[in-house]
Amino acid sequence: MLDTSDDMCGELIFTVFAAIAKFQRQQIVKGTREGLDAARARGRVGGRPRALTSEQIADARILLGAGQTGTAVAAKLRVSRWTLSRALDTASR
Repeated sequence: MLDTSDDMCGELIFTVFAAIAKFQRQQIVKGTREGLDAARARGRVGGRPRALTSEQIADARILLGAGQTGTAVAAKLRVSRWTLSRALDTASR
């Protein structure tokens, strides 16, 4: 058991523990970044696949331009209105 009741000794112990924890965290971040970089170099891309292809987004723009509602277009593409809206916003950037 550590006695941290002494101000100087307790502060020193917690400072050392904090430094060790910070070092461990930096090592984890470094390893994660190296792993992601290595995966990208092999052509792997992380994350969830896109719900709509660029062709589907183009079709959605045509249908919306023809006067169909967002709800109807989303139903045809089998996605939510929110997914359709987000895909249209992302594609326009």
